[in-house]
Amino acid sequence: IAKTIGETARNKWAKSGKAILIFVRKLEDVRIVETELTNEKNGGVPASQVRLLTGTMRGFERDKFASKDAVFARFMSKPKCEVQQGTVFLICTSAGEVGVDISAHHLVCDLTTLDSMAQRFGRVNRRGEGEAEIDIVYEEDPNPKSPHPEFEAARWNTLRILQHLAPCDWIK
Repeated sequence: IAKTIGETARNKWAKSGKAILIFVRKLEDVRIVETELTNEKNGGVPASQVRLLTGTMRGFERDKFASKDAVFARFMSKPKCEVQQGTVFLICTSAGEVGVDISAHHLVCDLTTLDSMAQRFGRVNRRGEGEAEIDIVYEEDPNPKSPHPEFEAARWNTLRILQHLAPCDWIK
């Protein structure tokens, strides 16, 4: 799934000139997405256009990130430094779901529980600046051998809920 998320983000948005947010549940998936996104053999984007936001960052590092990083500044409403132009990507774990005021033009993510999905959606087009797209990448079927069957069931219940939402046809 992480590889597909990276491919989707790269193939769909690399030349968009937009700020693209990517969410994955697992820390190891962050690196897989980053590798796929920046894969030069497949037309990857330069690493200078990609930043990572994970729970492994200390508060000091996050504060510095928010006040001095041009890529991260692109996702902020009131950047504290110059922002990087062109397409930029921010790959996050749940650390980007709460406690930080960021907004992206588009989102690519994996399937998770409804509460986390709502937080992720809340980080897209927060300021109503144009159209936004959300791509959710997920397996064909639930994992029957999941070590966390309740979590797995919650993920798939989220998908069922999302599939029952009315189509968004007002942007066409």
